Amino acid sequence: MGQAATKTYDVTKEFLKKDVSTLRPEQLLNPVKSNRTSKVPSKAKLKQIVTQSREVLAAGRTVILPVNLFPDTVVVDRTKVTITKKTFFWSSQVISIRIEDVLNVATSVGPLFGSLTVSSRVMNSTDHFEINFFWRQDAIHLKCIIQGYMIAQHNAIETSHLTKEELIETLEELGRDSN
Repeated sequence: MGQAATKTYDVTKEFLKKDVSTLRPEQLLNPVKSNRTSKVPSKAKLKQIVTQSREVLAAGRTVILPVNLFPDTVVVDRTKVTITKKTFFWSSQVISIRIEDVLNVATSVGPLFGSLTVSSRVMNSTDHFEINFFWRQDAIHLKCIIQGYMIAQHNAIETSHLTKEELIETLEELGRDSN
């Protein structure tokens, strides 16, 4: 504590001795060089993050039926869940939810088909999104991956060092139901 006070006193005394017109802005803002490292990632690290964020971990497409002419899709990557709801030819609604903002994921399955419901923490007119008419196994697989990712995020498990295959395997294990 005494060293910090002495250092502050010395810096202030030196500042008052100098002519203000000769000071550069960076000297005023940061007169003492700090030993802290910058939190800004390098270009290589940034490129790695961008590349990893584009890795698709799981994807599912709804079945085309007479009652469902326009198939919806759900894509899970390392950073988000993207839901694309087709409304008509060449028109769709795209919803992207960060993995951190997913509150809950649920499935409702029957003998052939299943539906997926994703609840979001983001406050808007809709707090959950339901996608119907997946094949049963696709709905279960998507739920396992999303739920596994939610568990990993909640427990602050670092996943960026895992390869795509290792991450998928880990998330499936974390998200698998006990029954």
